[in-house]
Amino acid sequence: MAETLGFDDMTEALSVSIFDDGPDRVHIQALYETKAHAEAASATIDPRLEFAISQVPNEDWVRLSQSGLAPVMAGRFAIHGSHDTPPRGLAFPIQVDAGQAFGTGHHGTTQSCLLMLDELETSGAKPGQILDLGTGAGVLAIAAAKLFPEASILATDIDPMAIEVAISNAMSNDVSYESLVADGFEADSLRGRTFDLIIANILAGPLRELAPDIAGAISPDGQAILSGILDEQAQWVADAFRKTGLTVQSRPSLGGWTSLWARP
Repeated sequence: MAETLGFDDMTEALSVSIFDDGPDRVHIQALYETKAHAEAASATIDPRLEFAISQVPNEDWVRLSQSGLAPVMAGRFAIHGSHDTPPRGLAFPIQVDAGQAFGTGHHGTTQSCLLMLDELETSGAKPGQILDLGTGAGVLAIAAAKLFPEASILATDIDPMAIEVAISNAMSNDVSYESLVADGFEADSLRGRTFDLIIANILAGPLRELAPDIAGAISPDGQAILSGILDEQAQWVADAFRKTGLTVQSRPSLGGWTSLWARP
């Protein structure tokens, strides 16, 4: 149901959240731009299920909900807001304030990617060309820039606001990378390019759709970090990438989310 509310062409939601209300009960909240979009989406709901449509105040809900979050540690990284002092002794503090783009490091998918990047650098890898596909607030692009300062990094997102936020966050963290508004690989500057490392922390459905493009953009000795995948979706996503000829390995679950390594 969350996939239908979030990604149906006619009723695409701005955001979808799933809440566990206790034994045998969950509820889903989907946010739409207009009441008409919400009413159209309601037509996809099983009539046996309860639902309601209501208007929410025009607030910056991302900032309000995330502004008080505590710092997050992931490997050698500490993700913190400007109101926090990063813990001492960690090699890579990253300052990211809550704002109008996804990604403050508090989600299990982002933490898993940070741990995988940390592991990659510790193993001695030195990717020269890196793509952060769906960068959001730019946390993973910043992390890659801190780990691999000699690399050429491209951060892309379908949302122009996210790119603005990612550029601002790069400046706050004294790193730089190329930024680009792009829908997947539908950009002239991406066609034909290959990368030693692709980071794609998005969602299971889009990952499956992009599997051929991602596989085609990995250099012969490169690899991809795939995240934003619920545990029960991991095999579904992995199969799509294996069909492209890639070798796929699953990482341990983190908070109900699974990340994958994919290599030629």
